[in-house]
Order: sequence, then C-alpha cells, then structure tokens
Amino acid sequence: MKSVLKKVIACALIFAMVLSMAACGNGDEGGKTSTHTDGQVVVNIDWPAYIDPGIANKDADLMAIVNLYDSLVFPNTDGTVSPLVAETWEANDDCTVYTFHLRDDVVFHSGNPLTAKDVKWSMDRLLNMGEGMAYLYTGVVDSVEVIDDYTVQFNLAAPSGTFPSSMTRLYIMDSALVTENIDTSSTQYGENGDYGKGWLNTNDAGSGPYKVKEIRTEEYIIMEQSDNYWQEFDEKAPKEAKLQGGVVTSTMKTMVSRGELDVTDGAQTPETYESMASEDGVTLVRTLSGGNFNISLNTQLAPTDDIHFRKAMAYALDYDSVINDIYVGSVKATGPIISGIAGAMAEEDFPYVYDLDKAKEELEQSPYYDQLMSGEMKVTLSYCSEGGEQQEKLALLMQAGMSQLGVTVEITGKPFATMMTDASTVEGTPNASFIVFNPAYPDGGACLKPRYHTDSNGSWEHTDWVDDPELDAAIEAAMMITDDEERAAAYAEINKEIVDLCPTIWACDVSSTFVYRSSYIEYMPVAADYENGVNAIYSPGYTAYFMDYRLA
Repeated sequence: MKSVLKKVIACALIFAMVLSMAACGNGDEGGKTSTHTDGQVVVNIDWPAYIDPGIANKDADLMAIVNLYDSLVFPNTDGTVSPLVAETWEANDDCTVYTFHLRDDVVFHSGNPLTAKDVKWSMDRLLNMGEGMAYLYTGVVDSVEVIDDYTVQFNLAAPSGTFPSSMTRLYIMDSALVTENIDTSSTQYGENGDYGKGWLNTNDAGSGPYKVKEIRTEEYIIMEQSDNYWQEFDEKAPKEAKLQGGVVTSTMKTMVSRGELDVTDGAQTPETYESMASEDGVTLVRTLSGGNFNISLNTQLAPTDDIHFRKAMAYALDYDSVINDIYVGSVKATGPIISGIAGAMAEEDFPYVYDLDKAKEELEQSPYYDQLMSGEMKVTLSYCSEGGEQQEKLALLMQAGMSQLGVTVEITGKPFATMMTDASTVEGTPNASFIVFNPAYPDGGACLKPRYHTDSNGSWEHTDWVDDPELDAAIEAAMMITDDEERAAAYAEINKEIVDLCPTIWACDVSSTFVYRSSYIEYMPVAADYENGVNAIYSPGYTAYFMDYRLA
C-alpha cells in the first residue's frame, strides 16, 4: 500500500508520536508497566487515545483509528492515495461531484456488511458533530447521496482537486451498531442523542484489520486481529497491538531491556535513546516527522500583536541550536508548508535566521519598545509539560535570545489539556505557545487551513489567532484548484504571505527519534525506510499500521 517518493525531502511521521497532530508528547509523569504476550507488539503513546472517529485528531488517537477502521482510500508515502474500501472513483468535469464505487465483500467487526449507507452516515455524523477531523469537510461537502448499496456520491460546495486525498480521514462506521448504542437521554446532538460517543469511548464500530480487545481507561488499549477482515494477514503480522500510555523514562528503559516494550515514544533525551540503543537487539531510528515545530504568536495580544516585535522574536531564535542540539536530525523550517510538500518555500528564500542585530532593529520599531525595555511589559510563553526535556530546552533558548535584547520572557510548562483550554480565547492564549503540527494529509492546503484560517481560531492548531478574511479566501480558492501545478503555485504565494506576516516562529521541520526492538520486530515500514535511505511521507497515525508489520 505504499509507493516510494523520489522527488521530495524525506518526511516520516513520529512513530509513537510525542506530540499530538498534535501538539506534545509523553514526559516523565505517571506510567504503568506492562506484560508482553507472544505475537503482540507494544508501543508507548501519548495517552489518552480517543478511538471515536468523530473526535479523533491527535496522533495517539489516529494510531488506534487507522487499525480499527477502514477508509475509502489509503494514503501512500508519495502523497497519492490507493483504493481501499473504494475500488474506483471519478469526478465530474469541474470536480464538484465525486463518485466512489465500493467493494462488496467488506464487513464490519459485528458481521454487518459495509455499504454506501454507512459511508453517508459516517460523513453526516462527522459534519453534525463538528469535531475531530470535521474541519476537512466542513464547508466542502454539501451533501452525500447513496446511489445504490455500493455506490456513494459526494456533492461539494465548490471544486476541489484534493478531495480524494482528504478521504483518507473519513473512517467508515457501522451505522447500525452505533445507532443501537446511542444514549437517547442525552441532548448533546439534539435528536441524535450522544451519537454513540459514550459507547465509542471503549468500543469500536469499524471494519479495520484490528478490533478492540481490551481498554483500560488512562492506561492502554489492546487491539487484536479481526477474524473477518476482507484482506489476508501475513502469518508474521502482529496478532495483537497494545498502545501503552504514559510510561516514565526509567520504566521505559527497564521495559525495553526486559522485552516488554517494543517501540518507545519520541520525548526522551538523546542520551536516553543512546542508552537504550546500546542494548542488544535494540535499534535507534532518527527520521523527519512530517510536521513542523511552531512557536505560535498570539497576533491579537500585546506585544505580539505588533509585526515588528514578532519579527524581532523570529530573528532572536538560534535555529542551529534547535536542529543540532535539541531536536537532533530536524531541518530548518521554511514556513507553514512543510518541506517536501508542494508549495513549500526554498530554504534560501526564507528570511528568518539567528541575527540579533536584525532582531534589535525590528524591536526598536515596535510601539512597545519602551515598555519592554523598562520591564513594564513581559512576554508569556507556554510549552507542553508532557513534551519532554526538549520543549523546556527550546523555551529556555527562546528566553535567552530575547534576554539578550533586554526583553523578559516568562516561561510556563502546562499540560496539553490546559493549553487547549487556554487557546479557546484570545485573552487566555499566551503570547507564545509551542505547537507541533502535522497535516492530516500531505497537501499545502492541509498545512494552511487548520493553522491560519479564521475558522480554526480557538483551537490548539491556531493559537496565532490570525483573523484575515482575504487570507481565508485565498486559502479556500487555492484548495479549489484542480490542476496540481497551479494549486501548488497558489499555495506557494500564500506561504510567502504568511511568512511575511510572521504570526509564527517556525523553529524546525521536526524529527523524531525512537528506538525499537529490532530483534523482535523484523519489519517496520518507517524504520525500514529510514535504514534504507528511502524518502517517504507518512500521514499521521499510519506509521502504526500494524498489518504491515512483521514479527520475528
């Protein structure tokens, strides 16, 4: 289900991601040990993992979802998609109507057949709830029609050249099963009650290669092979997969050494990884993550509402230290569109480098200069406390750069849940917030819309609080372009405009480091690509597509 990307910079999503599509990752708080059974692969993740496709959006969620549910199409590592539940599809001349033709041999874990009715119901549920991945389709999908049992038609509000790629995120649900388990006493979604959310906290309604075996809230989820999956499992594919939450560093090292943990998270120090990799049968992987590390600046709160001050901050960050000492293996970011995705800016065209003289020039043009120099005005910066030592180091590096300009930066480490709550209002959002962002699928629009469109304000993805109707319109128009080259050119212009606006300090296109038990995991696609020097882009969650793993 993969193909090789030959022409772009390597980007592989962090396996057992430390940060959510999100945002941050495991640290040293909490954690439980685990046992290990034959044929089971155990992966440390950023807990909690929400397994309801209607609310899932961060990496830990998606690592479970991609195994429990099928989508119409499957994302390849070159940014294209392949048939999955949909055997074929076509669009009308102006790409406003897409018709998908489904396989007739797919059944849900319940035994119910998967039909076009379930596809429509899944999209309608997602749009009605307006959570999780709904932003990909809100304002895009006008209606869904069931043509026959195995043909479904999507009528779009405007032309779209990227709609088939976005359909990797429509996870098809067993509508009959979920309907049976709706809490009708709830009024959360009107006549739809709770839409099955309560039941779906601990149960799945999918047709994917794995099904829920056991969930222990706040600790782990165990998935086992589905006995009625429509594709054949390789005899070496994991019989079970366990997503283990919140393992502290000391416990993690012990678990790896004892063979109880097969893949670590990405939140440890380089020294910790080197120590674990020194064990026999343990291999270190360091690869790009398919995302970028953002220091998002609140453009509606003083002093970061001033463009000169924002640029002063951008010139005050030591980018070489970021990629060489903190997030080792990362590369210099060049704006919101991540390296390797069409529309990204060339490194030589990116204006922001570590230059304290330029930072001072910009600072002196700020209307807040006197207040900042006197200490009357300070800058607030929040990093994710679950994000490990690296996030704290980056916060201190930003603080040190601004201190050399005479500006005080007050640092606070916060749980990601608190950061999400803070992000709901302009006043609650600090001047600077650390956000790691991975696009839902590898497209410039998927990088731009969640991060800078007004519709995303108040979410963790958009703590920059950019509110620009002209920018919104430009993003929407670019995503409508059906010609790939023209769409990429439009993305590039928007990317440049946002870079000039400087609502964000793009610290790096972030790498992931993790170790895995290579003596036990014979083949893991992301590790194999890294070790063989293969360039690849993984959509969030799909490095944990366990059907493609092989155990020794």
